Amino acid sequence: MQNNYSPTPLNVIAAVSRLTTKITDRISGDRSEFPLLVNLVALEALKLAGVNANIFYGQAAWIEVMEDMSLVWAGCWGQNSHFWIATNSGEVVDLNTSVSHRKKDHKNQLHKPKYSPPLLWSREVPSFYRYVPEGIAEVELTEERDQRWFNLCLEEIRQKIPAALQTSDEELDFPDEPILCPGRKILDDAAQNFRHFDRALMIHGIPEKPF
Repeated sequence: MQNNYSPTPLNVIAAVSRLTTKITDRISGDRSEFPLLVNLVALEALKLAGVNANIFYGQAAWIEVMEDMSLVWAGCWGQNSHFWIATNSGEVVDLNTSVSHRKKDHKNQLHKPKYSPPLLWSREVPSFYRYVPEGIAEVELTEERDQRWFNLCLEEIRQKIPAALQTSDEELDFPDEPILCPGRKILDDAAQNFRHFDRALMIHGIPEKPF
C-alpha cells in the first residue's frame, strides 16, 4: 500500500461512510452480518469520489466491551477471514467495526457485547484494532440475493454520492456512529458510545492480542 499521499478529505469520509452504512443497513436489514457487501459498496463510492482503493482480506480483530464491562477480542482469524478497504494513501477503512456488537455469535450464544470500537478510517490504527492483510480480495457475488442487494445499493450510492460530496466543511454529515478519522480524530455518536468504550479500556487495559 502506498502511504505518501494526503489523507482522504473529510467531506469524502463523511459522505462515503454515511451513505454506505445507511444504505447497506436498510437493504440488508443489518449490515453487521454482511461486511463484504459493505466493502463493495464503499469501494464504489470511493471510486465515484476519485479515491483509489482496494478491498483486502486477512486476519482482523477488535476489542468489544461486554455487558459486565469486561473486554474481549472479536473478529476473524485462524480459518476465517475479514474484509476491509485500504486506500492508496495508506488508510485502513472498516465501516463495520462500530456495529460488530450486533452480529450474532452462532457458536457462543453467551457472547453479548455492549460496545464496539469506532468505525475506522485512518493510517494510524490504535491498539484496540488488529489487521493482518493476506492479499487483495477478488470478489464475485454468486448468490441471487447478494447480487440483488448489491445492485440496489449501487444504484442508490451512484445516485446520491455526487450531491453528498458537495457538502461544505461546515455542514459535514457523518453517520450517527463513532468514527475514527485521520489524525486520530474521534467523532462520537449521540449516545456517546465511544466514551463508554474508552472508559472500559482505561479501566481494564488492552488484553493480550489473539494472534
